[in-house]
Order: sequence, then C-alpha cells, then structure tokens
Amino acid sequence: MEKKKKKNMLLIILKVLAKRIRLSTLLLLAITAASTSFAWFVYATKISTGISAHIETWDIMFTSHDNSISEYIYFTIPNLYPGMADFSDSVSAVNLGEVNATVTYEIVSVKILGVNYYINGTTLTSDMMVNKLANDYPFKITFDLSNSVASSSYGMSTFTVSAEWDYESGDDATDTYWGNQAYNFVNNNPGAACIEINVKIMATQQL
Repeated sequence: MEKKKKKNMLLIILKVLAKRIRLSTLLLLAITAASTSFAWFVYATKISTGISAHIETWDIMFTSHDNSISEYIYFTIPNLYPGMADFSDSVSAVNLGEVNATVTYEIVSVKILGVNYYINGTTLTSDMMVNKLANDYPFKITFDLSNSVASSSYGMSTFTVSAEWDYESGDDATDTYWGNQAYNFVNNNPGAACIEINVKIMATQQL
C-alpha cells in the first residue's frame, strides 16, 4: 500500500514537472518566435521603405582612387493627355567631396505609351532623344541641369524632367492621334505609367 502511494506521488510529481517543462519550453519558443518576427518586421520595413522612397537627393562622395561616379535615375509620368497639368520631377546631386565635380547626364532609355527607345550611340543618341522628346510630339518633355559644376563641400546641381501638353498644340490631327493613343494605352494598361525615362547622371571629379 505504501509502495503504491509512493508510486502515485512520483507520477504526480513527474506530471507536474512535465507540464512545467512544456510550459517553459513553449514560453521560450514563443519569445524566440516573437523576437524573430520583430527582427524580420524591422528588416522588411526598412527594405520596403528603401524601395518605395522617392529619390530626392543623390550624395556624391569621391575617394582618392575614383574620379568619376554615376547613378541611374528613373522618372515616370503617370498620365498623358491634352490640357494635362504640367509635370515636373527632379533629383539633386550634392557634392560631399573636397574638390569640385562636373555633373552631366545622358538618356539611357525611354518608354512612351509602351514603345521602348534605347540609346545605342549610333542611330539614336542621347542628344537625339532629347531633341525628339522636345519637338516630335504634341506633348513636350524637357530636361534641365541647374549647374554643370557642383562645388566642393555641399555644392549642388539639380536635374529636372518637365512635361506639358497644351490643350491645343496647333496641329489638330497630331493632337487627335496621340490623344487617342494615350487614351487606349491607359485603358488597356491600368496602373502603368504613360512615360518612363531612365537617365544616367554622372559626376566627374575636377582634378
């Protein structure tokens, strides 16, 4: 009888210990999972913010071994139609170095209503594309670089893309044609930008 009581007591103790161990283990797992989830949330938030953030300023930093750096910037014009509100977007290059930098740009590619134009340096150069965008359509897309030189210690040069389309350009046939093209593109490609421009902005250290 005494042995049976001791055996029962031992079983009860073992059950209590087992429950406590399981509880401790579960608690430890929960804390670990929560910590991991929190770390992932912070990481994902940083990545998401980095991807969605609009580039407003490009900081330039030269080292003693590099005298030229570049950055590819994408501009998108979401809507395109006669009488549209003027569009403008820009990026600024800030020189954090100790010597002046010459800032230049070139068009890399342009997509207009789904049609791609790639700069190849022969049949289509960056200058040709700039001229085409400014003169070959009823809408006008222009580029401006505020300063060709960004002086040392926080000198700045701002690159701006502008677009406009007057309600009447003076050529009714052209307005009608491109107006219909833009209307069809927007209807057939919901959410897609009407114009996408890839620009390479370069800064060269003045030695």
